[in-house]
Amino acid sequence: MPVARPHTPNNVAKGGDLARKKRSSLESEARIASDWMRESLAIARSYSDMANAGKPTISVVVAAYQAERFIAEALESILSQTHPPEEVIVVDDGSTDGTARELERFTGRIHVVRRANGGCPAAFNTAFAEARGDFVALCGADDVWEPQKLEWQLQTIVEQPEVDLLCGHAVLFGRSEGEYSRPPGVGVLDGAALKDALYRQCCICAPSVLIRRSLFERLGPFIENFGADDHEYWFRCLRAGAIFYYDPRPLLSWRQHENNLTGRTEWMDECGDRVRRMYEADVSDRAIADDLFRIGRRLVDAGRPREARRAFRQSLRRGRHSASPANLRALAWVVILGLPGGVREGAGRSVTHVSRVLDALRGGRDPVLP
Repeated sequence: MPVARPHTPNNVAKGGDLARKKRSSLESEARIASDWMRESLAIARSYSDMANAGKPTISVVVAAYQAERFIAEALESILSQTHPPEEVIVVDDGSTDGTARELERFTGRIHVVRRANGGCPAAFNTAFAEARGDFVALCGADDVWEPQKLEWQLQTIVEQPEVDLLCGHAVLFGRSEGEYSRPPGVGVLDGAALKDALYRQCCICAPSVLIRRSLFERLGPFIENFGADDHEYWFRCLRAGAIFYYDPRPLLSWRQHENNLTGRTEWMDECGDRVRRMYEADVSDRAIADDLFRIGRRLVDAGRPREARRAFRQSLRRGRHSASPANLRALAWVVILGLPGGVREGAGRSVTHVSRVLDALRGGRDPVLP
């Protein structure tokens, strides 16, 4: 027996058709909106690619040794840059603490290279060999970059493509506080003036540096097992004609702690003296006179008066044609060191006190004069 179909009133049937049509219309609008969003994103990416077309790429290299306490903060400051780098290469230089565990937290965001312990210069050389960016930025495993560091430096490269090495100001924090010494001038630096300044003291903070990779490949690696490797490298760049750019804004906070405060001061001083001998021909007589005065004062404090007097006399000879602030002081020390022992000590204290009072009246002590 046939089953009778329930009767559906015409108005209910029409209502169902309207609902289906409305649903179909909404689905169509959703598809159109989705297509529009995809096209908009594609256009946005296209404009972004156009904006970045031709811009140099940046690799960041980090040398890490026994860095479990600080490496995470350093990497976060790199990865959260307003202009992130194309790659971050971390060389674990034979750490035996929890550095490896900390690095695992950044899996997929960084490239880790592990090697036997060879020291910071060796670790950076390993990292540079892995880098593929047009420019390479150095960062310590315990330092903290300002968020706009790479953005500012990239903007400089785009505006002044002749620049080979960019650096900036650094603020010291942690166990000791202060500011890193500044080079002479801002923006593109005068090579001769920078050589003289570097001869007196290392005024380029390595973790602020962004260097053209092709320049590094041409000049070769950092000197390994050497306590002034960065100091020597900046001289090497200048001798090759590299153009330096200095940004006076703080680009990073340079952490001071018990493991990086120089426990090997004497060795590092010896390495610094070797750098000066290597590049003495590149600097002015005034710079050499100032440095010889510095050596003389160091020898006085070490209780080696004869060697100190020799250094002061050499300072006078080098600085005789310049207006070096060390000249008068060197002459005074030559006289003082020729006095009998008991008189010499009292006279030395008096000269030091007077010279520092005069410095204060002039607005501050020359940082190269002890």
